[in-house]
Amino acid sequence: MERLSGPDALMLNMETRTTPMHTLKIAVIDTSRRGKPVTLRELEDVLPRYLGRFPRATQHLERLPAYQARPFWVRDKEFDIRNHLEEVTLPAPGRRTELDAVLAGLAVRQLDRHRPLWALTLVHGVTGGRQAVVVRIHHAVADGLAALNTFRGATSEEGGVIEPAPIDPTSAPADRRVLGRMAREESRRLIRAMPGMVGGFARAAHLKSSTPTLPKPLAVPRNSFNTPSGAVRVCASGDIPLAAVQKIATATETTVNGALHGVIAGAMRAELLSRGEDPGAQVSVFGVCKDITSPRTWGNEIATAAAYLRADLEDPVERVKQTATSCGEAVAYRRQVGFELTEKTSAYTGRLGPVFRILAAHRMPRVMNNITTANMPGPKKTRWVGDIEVVDWVSFALAIAPADVNLTAYSYAGRITMGLVSTPESMPDPHSFLERVHDSLNEVSRALDLPESPRLVWLESDSGSDGLKIEEKR
Repeated sequence: MERLSGPDALMLNMETRTTPMHTLKIAVIDTSRRGKPVTLRELEDVLPRYLGRFPRATQHLERLPAYQARPFWVRDKEFDIRNHLEEVTLPAPGRRTELDAVLAGLAVRQLDRHRPLWALTLVHGVTGGRQAVVVRIHHAVADGLAALNTFRGATSEEGGVIEPAPIDPTSAPADRRVLGRMAREESRRLIRAMPGMVGGFARAAHLKSSTPTLPKPLAVPRNSFNTPSGAVRVCASGDIPLAAVQKIATATETTVNGALHGVIAGAMRAELLSRGEDPGAQVSVFGVCKDITSPRTWGNEIATAAAYLRADLEDPVERVKQTATSCGEAVAYRRQVGFELTEKTSAYTGRLGPVFRILAAHRMPRVMNNITTANMPGPKKTRWVGDIEVVDWVSFALAIAPADVNLTAYSYAGRITMGLVSTPESMPDPHSFLERVHDSLNEVSRALDLPESPRLVWLESDSGSDGLKIEEKR
């Protein structure tokens, strides 16, 4: 039994009918070595042998009347793996476009709050004879690092073995009297800690004032990326070579994260110009992990940072350098402020923050950011489950108004995979935006006299050959 942390509860309470708060994790698998596809019956049989490794997989929410904003994680006594599994088949030819369309539908299918907050969809008919495993997982369960650690724990290096970890059948049922006592004790601790919060906010404000180059809260001009929207989502996936971004980072003396955001700034510039808008300096909000080395497979231990994406700069090299500088300053500021203030604030506010967002998202003349981004370092080589190779790993996060465009990047096996989720109002053609990211990458590379990168595209055939090929067109 464990109460949701403040950040976990914030992710839970942010959800509304038009704002799904689950993320999508997609593993494209190649079963050619074993000679047969994965079946749903296999998953029903195999998964329970390993779910003991991931406690939230078999826990549901338990609410107490006086403590609705932050419920408890308790063991689901009626857990049945079949309630969490389904399968679909892509229409031919089963390329990215067809898979992304399925993902857009899954992005708005909210999870049942009476069961553990995850679901798995086995996708058949992926080009090249492949399949995809799509996991919907509520953000209250796991942030990006926890999801990545879960992926690592559920897979191995080639030839490795994944040790079984069956569900513990002896877990004690939840005692609501104990839960109530835990909640009351924590409430008293929070009240005693309130005076210290004032000092924390004062320190954060002082640090912000000494870093004038960072965006100020709720001071960002709206553009078409912040268009009022509804419940529909669109998804697009793609990738760019990790080595190309690393070369840009080296040539500009920046970081991979800074270089990637500089490339995204170029894509935003091109997108806004195509819409007839002034590409002024854009603002991205991204999460900073409290401890990137943590092995945790659950929870949210991140705090947001805001940085300028210098889409206003025509020179691609200067655009990367100045964007990277702002990203670096944003991360440094976040680490100086620390994570305790975010954790405590979200514990105090409960449902207040989400309610304010609902009331103001489409009315505020200025907003926090134009785009939300994430960048996580992932496995350097493809991961395996026995003789099944995970040839692709893509993550989609959350499209939350008023900044409905979210681009999540993970490095995986020499590529940076990208999952773009948005509303059609803010991003009518998400696939073309990812093309602009690739074009921006090459624009910067040309300016630095670096080699351009060919596109990596999925094969049209379903012959069982490699699922990715190099496209010769530049």
